Amino acid sequence: MAELPVPDLDPTVELIGEYQDSGYQEPPYLARRADGQVVQLTRLLYLVASRLDARRTHAQLAEEVSGEFGRGVSADQVAFLIDNRLRPAGMVASTSEAERAEVRSRRHPDRLLALRLRVALVPERVVSAIAAVFQPLYWPPVVVTALVALAFAEVWLFAAHGLGHAVSSVNALIDEPTQTLLVLGLLFVAGVFHEFGHVAACRYGGARPGAMGVGIYLVWPAMYSTVTDVYRLGRGARLRTDLGGVYFNGLALTAMIAAYAWTGAPWLLVAILTWQVTTIWQFLPSIRLDGYYILSDLVGVPDLFDRMMPTLRSLIPGRPMDPRVRELKPWARRVIAIWVVLVIPCLAYWLIVFLALAPYVLPTLWDSMARMGSGVAGAAQAGEIAAMTTGVIQILLLLLPWVGVSIILYGLTRSLVLWIRRLIARRRQSRDAAEA
Repeated sequence: MAELPVPDLDPTVELIGEYQDSGYQEPPYLARRADGQVVQLTRLLYLVASRLDARRTHAQLAEEVSGEFGRGVSADQVAFLIDNRLRPAGMVASTSEAERAEVRSRRHPDRLLALRLRVALVPERVVSAIAAVFQPLYWPPVVVTALVALAFAEVWLFAAHGLGHAVSSVNALIDEPTQTLLVLGLLFVAGVFHEFGHVAACRYGGARPGAMGVGIYLVWPAMYSTVTDVYRLGRGARLRTDLGGVYFNGLALTAMIAAYAWTGAPWLLVAILTWQVTTIWQFLPSIRLDGYYILSDLVGVPDLFDRMMPTLRSLIPGRPMDPRVRELKPWARRVIAIWVVLVIPCLAYWLIVFLALAPYVLPTLWDSMARMGSGVAGAAQAGEIAAMTTGVIQILLLLLPWVGVSIILYGLTRSLVLWIRRLIARRRQSRDAAEA
């Protein structure tokens, strides 16, 4: 074994480094795979991974790692770490198709409320150029000026146009499909600008932003930007990146209010109010929005949802603390415990409300969709493209939340069934071992 060559590091894996300002007792080291998943490693595993090279033998690798680790590591120990830790994590270059298929099957865990079906649309080099263009907006005098301008714009908007004016603007929009499409188009552009805020903040802090694209969050199409390289930076830089999207939301709001002050277009007021609600919604920490990542970086733990079940088990009186909770600093444990206690009732509430209202809402939903379908057909026959497009979008907006909750229920049921099967299998193995 000592003279056998070690495998190469998977060329798609990027070694990020030590996680700065973490909430762990011992700071972990991070690596990023091609699928965007960030893998946590111990210092020893990171040292082994950083020296994987087929031109080295296990003995040579063990000698190099021992020198930097400060403790003796044997060739057999290196081989064990490669085969039982790094290879299952998808960090070792695969040599056979069967092995690559097995690794791929492990690469996509069913993570709670995670973005799915991610498709990169904007390559890294283009994102880097975009970030460079908007990076100056994070110069402190520019930030202060932008926030002051937003405050004045908001005060003017609510002083000059109260809630009644907003309601009348919404009512005027109902019979104007073209203006409805303008609102949706402007919100889409603002959403793209939101992602520009994240990548520009990432670059401003000294990290390298990755590709941008779209995916499915719950069931809604959602844009994403790859900023995992910011994990190599301190807490301040990570928080700036988390808040970058909301900051750019503020810039977009200021521009929208200025345009509304100039034109007085009712559809602009509707877009402004919608974008304000969207911006506030971003701070919600119970699902994977900006607020969730802000809390995660404040605590110094990359994925809070992965700690939910270990934290729950540790809160049960009489049960020992889960190792995934014990590895955290005491203050981080307390913050995550409070988050878990608040989030679970929140998620359960919405799930129960959905199940309780479904028998009453679904028939009405079906009737509304039937009427809208007739309207879409009539608009198509009349050649009214805007009305037809608006009708299709309205049908999708009515249908998607119900499809999304159904998918979540399926996932939760599937996870429960798999957990019960594993529990039964463990008990059977324990019984068989006792009988033997």
